[in-house]
Amino acid sequence: MKSLRGLLLLALTIVASVAYAQEIDESEWNKHSVRPVRNADIMFKRTVWYRVNLNDKINQPFFAKNRWLPKLMIDAVKSSLLRPYENDSLKKRLTIDEFKERIKKPNLGGDSGGGDDWGGGDDWGGGGGGGWGDTGGGGGWGDDSGSAGGGAVAESSDELYPEDIYLMDVKVDILFDRRRGKWIHDIQVLSLVLPAENNGGTLERQVASFSYKEVVENLFKENRDALWYNDKNLAESKNLSDAFDLLLFDGKITKYSNTQDKDIALLYGDAKGDIALMKGLEYKYDLVEFESDLWSN
Repeated sequence: MKSLRGLLLLALTIVASVAYAQEIDESEWNKHSVRPVRNADIMFKRTVWYRVNLNDKINQPFFAKNRWLPKLMIDAVKSSLLRPYENDSLKKRLTIDEFKERIKKPNLGGDSGGGDDWGGGDDWGGGGGGGWGDTGGGGGWGDDSGSAGGGAVAESSDELYPEDIYLMDVKVDILFDRRRGKWIHDIQVLSLVLPAENNGGTLERQVASFSYKEVVENLFKENRDALWYNDKNLAESKNLSDAFDLLLFDGKITKYSNTQDKDIALLYGDAKGDIALMKGLEYKYDLVEFESDLWSN
């Protein structure tokens, strides 16, 4: 009899929880958050952009050989597990054809190709050499019900090497949840950036942006290759989602939310980047101080 009462109580609790969840408007939550906080519960919020160099020693666990994070993400796009965005606003998706152009090696010579830095001729078409599947759809993404992963995807000869794309921008919402009394780093976007030295020595170029939530759910989850590689203690290697949750990456702040929507360097007219570096550190320390003040009497 007691067990029956317990089951009934559990059922009523579940029904009440579902009914409560249905009453909450979806607009009250950030759909790009892995663990969303209701907007009404956010007492403080800032958005910051970290520039992460995956070649830096502290970030190399994200960039282990054959487990390069950019390679995992690019292969996931090829396998239709991820769909990239044009930029970190997460408003416009890239088509496959647009993404193909962005991961081509830059055209550095006098070859009579197309007009942009990313090379000319369309070598990605129907021969199947690039691992992009059937090209009959004219730039579409194919059937979403397709494969959930079948191993490595072949690379084309004119595709960038994964080691080339060693810069990454991480967009993070820093907020305080007053209901739970928690200071939260809510990662929103991962953007792959091609450094200038691998882009013909011209300028950096953003390859693509990805919703962090989609990356976690469609790439990192239950993926043994999505590994933060701890070469000091292999037993402490972690899934990449855990590594990001623990903020095990290190990067400098290059932008924070501002009315002009500009990078720090542009805000201060700093061509060399020295002032921007100091201002980024200053902003980071200000946030640490603000967090500390939240708990002071």
